[in-house]
Amino acid sequence: MSNNTNQAASDLQRNELPAKKPKKSKTLQQSDKKLPFLLLTPTFILLAAVTIFPILYALYVSVMSFDTFGNSSGFTGLKNYMDIFASSTFWNAIFITLLYTGLAVSIEIFLGFNLALMVSKDGKAMTYLRWLLIIPMMLSPLVVAVVYLLMMNTDMGILNYMLQSIGLPKINFLGEPTTAFLSLIFVDVWQWMPMCFLIILAGLQALPRDPFEAAEIDGASKLQVVRFVTLPMLKPILVVALVIRTMDALRTFDQVFVLTQGGPGRATETISFLMYRASMKNSDFGFASAGLFIVLIITIIISTMLIRFMNRSQSA
Repeated sequence: MSNNTNQAASDLQRNELPAKKPKKSKTLQQSDKKLPFLLLTPTFILLAAVTIFPILYALYVSVMSFDTFGNSSGFTGLKNYMDIFASSTFWNAIFITLLYTGLAVSIEIFLGFNLALMVSKDGKAMTYLRWLLIIPMMLSPLVVAVVYLLMMNTDMGILNYMLQSIGLPKINFLGEPTTAFLSLIFVDVWQWMPMCFLIILAGLQALPRDPFEAAEIDGASKLQVVRFVTLPMLKPILVVALVIRTMDALRTFDQVFVLTQGGPGRATETISFLMYRASMKNSDFGFASAGLFIVLIITIIISTMLIRFMNRSQSA
């Protein structure tokens, strides 16, 4: 009897022990480690082809000189960079680009935030309004610029027609330095404010409801809720929208090319359009490549500062 009991106990214990997994051979372990790299290899090759190689080639071009016909005439070292820093045209383009970016992005963030607050509530009307607000973002920048070029025409544009119909004088939207600059900002805000709106709306809908309910119980007004609850919690999302739009606005080209061609004079000549003019019209590819590298460095510095600010706000 005792022998049978011991045999049953040993069988039960043997059945309860987990089965040992078969050990993989070293060859299989090595292949498992290599598999992720093999899967990523096509991506790395594509990235090198469309990003790294053009950057390296542009760096090579930036230290070369070219004749009127675009033929390379030899190595010049840092001469192109020195010419850029000595050029008043370059610094004017930098100023125009930074001013344009600062004003356009600030307005887009402000309007996007307020519109996101307005339509964050549920309801059919709000759903349709969201769809309407993001339509401009879906259009090509070139198409938007052509449409506004027709609308802002001094003689036949619909905007001046509407002004005259209410007894106001015509405005030369694209022929005066100030109005041309403000018109570019208006077009940029009209098209890209929906991107900021969409990012901020997604952030608002992801916020926890408990702090808002606690603020309402404490008797906080709507303005106080926005200032002391919504904004601090939404700060990382606002910085994300700020970084994305800043990097995009710094390289604005389409609107300038279609609407003003950098004019009148050089009042709307951004750095991207200046480099286009230097390369495509003057065949000075070395100067243009050097200028774009400087812009790349400026963009990286600004983006890094904004990202560090975002990280500090998240850790605070």
